[in-house]
Amino acid sequence: MIKGKYHVYHLITNNFSILMYLLLSSVNTLAARWGLSFFFIGLMNFTGALSYIATSFALGRLGDKHGHKKVISYALLIFAIFSTFGFLLSNTAGLFIFVVGINVFFGTFFPQIEGLLSKQEKSLGIDTANTIQRFNLSWSTGNIVGIILGPFLISKVPYVVFAFSIFLNLIAYFIIKKDMSKHGESVNFIPSMKIKHTSNVRIPDIKLYRRVYRLTLVFSGLTYAAFLSLFPKMAAFSGIPISISGFLAAGANLGVLISFIVLGKIRIWVGEPLKAFVLMMGFPIEVILLFVHPSIGQFFFLAFFAGMSYAIPYTYAIFYALNSYNNEHSKQGGFHEATIGTLSAFGPLLGGLSIQMAQGMIGLGIMSLLLLGLVVIVQIRFIKRFVVQM
Repeated sequence: MIKGKYHVYHLITNNFSILMYLLLSSVNTLAARWGLSFFFIGLMNFTGALSYIATSFALGRLGDKHGHKKVISYALLIFAIFSTFGFLLSNTAGLFIFVVGINVFFGTFFPQIEGLLSKQEKSLGIDTANTIQRFNLSWSTGNIVGIILGPFLISKVPYVVFAFSIFLNLIAYFIIKKDMSKHGESVNFIPSMKIKHTSNVRIPDIKLYRRVYRLTLVFSGLTYAAFLSLFPKMAAFSGIPISISGFLAAGANLGVLISFIVLGKIRIWVGEPLKAFVLMMGFPIEVILLFVHPSIGQFFFLAFFAGMSYAIPYTYAIFYALNSYNNEHSKQGGFHEATIGTLSAFGPLLGGLSIQMAQGMIGLGIMSLLLLGLVVIVQIRFIKRFVVQM
């Protein structure tokens, strides 16, 4: 680990983000190869995401009560066994079941890892914004690898995808069990002074901030969620080889990664709704690109700005969620992940339906234009309320 900045739980987050997008991009690639419709692929992802939402809500607070590491370790062992089912995928019913299983696992895993980092790093005196930035960089770099390799591996050597899942879950299980026996729920980490308290801010009406930015995240992230689920089918529809679609779609996670780095360095948005809104201007560019004729270049830049339009409100939402003043870290992590699950559910479903109804990418453009209008309305109303409070 990089001394004083990252620790073993960042490595675990990174590797499981690789696994998540490796699995999801693989099953969506299989669905595209089997000739399933945009709507059917959207419905499959919608069903999986509903299970993610339900799991995040139902199990999110378990870590606060019983220990985050304990909950994670049980989930790892169960998912290692479930991953063997991947070797048997041969029909649409199997795809549905597998997608649900993936989402149940990650709907358990991410609230717990967020709760663990939030609670334990706060006890070490680490700035909440820094905790979030390092967590975001950990999972977003993993997403890039997973989304690039998923379509390629499932097409060439599919058994590697599922073997990696089994191996990673078992290795992580033994690492966490050993860590628990030595350190309990504490994170064994000596932070650098650079990531100590530098900009902790108490927001008087933090619940309002949470609600507003969670809602904004859903509206601005629906197109991103649709893109990540439908990109193999969208690539084939646009005449782009499916095998290279992951390399182009990785532009989305590149946009996410750059956004996280910039927002981690420039924190003018903390407690400042107007400045936060100005930083969200990547969304209109994304909408414009959806009305441009599909090509390899358009596909990459569409992915890039879709990633930005998701990552910026994501940062706001998770910052105000995990900047908890009470012992509810994994509970708030659960609410945050349920928000992610909501856009992951409705993004593919509405996106697939929009493309199918319009018989082209313009359908997704019209959907995104309507969502942009909703984001603007929500943000303007919030900014006006903020100004009145001033």
